[in-house]
Amino acid sequence: MKTNLLIQDTDFIINGTPTYVGRIWNGNRIEGLLFNSRCIQAIFDDSNPDTRPHWNYPDTGVWDAERNTDEFCAALPVYRRHGLLGVTIGMQGGGSIYTDEIYEAYHASTFREDGSLEPAWLRRLDRVLKAADDCGMVVIVSYFYWMHARRLADEKAVARGVKDLTEYLSNSGYKNLIIEIGNEMELFKRIPHRNLHPDRVHELIQLAQEVCERKILVTASSIGAAENPFGPWLENVDIHTLHGNGLTPAELTEKLERFKAQPEVIDRPIPIIINEDSIYTGNMDAALAAGVSWGYYSQGNGADYKDLTDWTAPRESSYEALSGFQTLPVNWSINTKEKKNFFNHVAEVTGSVQ
Repeated sequence: MKTNLLIQDTDFIINGTPTYVGRIWNGNRIEGLLFNSRCIQAIFDDSNPDTRPHWNYPDTGVWDAERNTDEFCAALPVYRRHGLLGVTIGMQGGGSIYTDEIYEAYHASTFREDGSLEPAWLRRLDRVLKAADDCGMVVIVSYFYWMHARRLADEKAVARGVKDLTEYLSNSGYKNLIIEIGNEMELFKRIPHRNLHPDRVHELIQLAQEVCERKILVTASSIGAAENPFGPWLENVDIHTLHGNGLTPAELTEKLERFKAQPEVIDRPIPIIINEDSIYTGNMDAALAAGVSWGYYSQGNGADYKDLTDWTAPRESSYEALSGFQTLPVNWSINTKEKKNFFNHVAEVTGSVQ
């Protein structure tokens, strides 16, 4: 395998060298950071025939999970040339259309009800891991998304899913990985599986660490807005993972200052990464000024969703014009003004040659 991720204190290290080695931008140290993008739908599929047509490609009129993954893998070298080093992909996808009758009905999951794994999802995962490894990128593998985690039978099934998937990743041989047990752990309080709740998710973090023998970094992400995580999971993660959705640069700066002042953070210096924020590069600049890695999140139109960006406009009618990286189907190319703005800014900040 070509790409080996480690950490040293608060820095990310790839193949024995700090990321963006020696890079300073606008007086800020860039070395050791991991700029990333939320690409949560990279291996998505939907097993519900009633909702599946919502993801049809405009140029073919059908949904194609293999095409989705192939196009994502083809885009990774382009992302890397712009200086991007990480992508977050979801083993249960993420929110695409938030209208209740769709959001609550579609079924995207690597995990069966008993926690066992779907082979087709693993085959697509393998393609992503290889493509990222080949071009020197890190994959944050996000296990559970609250809306789909509720379909697992019970806590035993959740634990089995963590054990089996972590064993699979450990046996894959890839070293360019971060395991994220869950996306926005605070939301899991809505489901009955208590070992996914914030006060007990450290049990699953410890399980994954034990299974992989601490050879893969393990984390869990917290919700966006001003709230910061607290509790025993902060004492167990290998890196701290935050979201910055809905915040201005000044608000994000204040959130990060408060987080870095927490005893659990002061007492154990490890990297802090935001792997979901917004399309706004001002937030990226606020994060890097605080020594925090930053992650692009572009929902895309047609989602029935808005935060600081309004994504409620109808989905674009042509494949070439599809916006965002989360509303399905996704055009994984750098095809919109918002995507170009982000990737060009990453290239500038990191000094990357395009």
